Amino acid sequence: MSIPVTREIVSPKTEDKIRDRVRKVTEFQRPDGNARIVTEDDLDAMYDFFALPDVSDPIYTVEKPVTKDSVLRHIQRKAEAQAKGEGFMLASFDETGSVTGYFDFTIWPNWSAAEFGGATHPDQQSSGRGRDGIFRSIDFVFETLGVHRLCFTAAHDNIRSIKLIDAMGMTRMGEVTSKGPNRQTRQSLVWEMTADDWKHIRMRM
Repeated sequence: MSIPVTREIVSPKTEDKIRDRVRKVTEFQRPDGNARIVTEDDLDAMYDFFALPDVSDPIYTVEKPVTKDSVLRHIQRKAEAQAKGEGFMLASFDETGSVTGYFDFTIWPNWSAAEFGGATHPDQQSSGRGRDGIFRSIDFVFETLGVHRLCFTAAHDNIRSIKLIDAMGMTRMGEVTSKGPNRQTRQSLVWEMTADDWKHIRMRM
């Protein structure tokens, strides 16, 4: 089984609308600063960020081992995905140009579904910004991209993420085998929720 677990084909018109919105993404307001699309010009800063084990180890979409070449490939893959309307990568930077956080989005326009993952710099964790960043990202997926269904995955030992996702009231859908860019695999718990689910969750907060 792979994500999304629930697959409902949407109309060509809806699919095209989602692809168009994904292609037009340039920035996103995060609690740790305005995030923008990552380009090859950001290679050094992204490498320094992903080279931190606390950042990259839990993220299956980050190629291991982390090298400048692997980070460059990741940036290029996300640029190609955005050109197709199927994903993008954003990062926020401090005044020195260092990365403070990033989000990596994967979109399935034909199913009106999305997944995103990300990380906050270790120096900024436990500040409450990570939770706020996730909430804003969920709003962004449903309201700006117009996607109907959102997926989350987390490794069994990623207790921090599991607790956060469960606390938000998302529905566990079982377990999937997550596949990384260089064919590494990871068993992951998977959750899903719809835009309507999120509206009800928001109302309870």
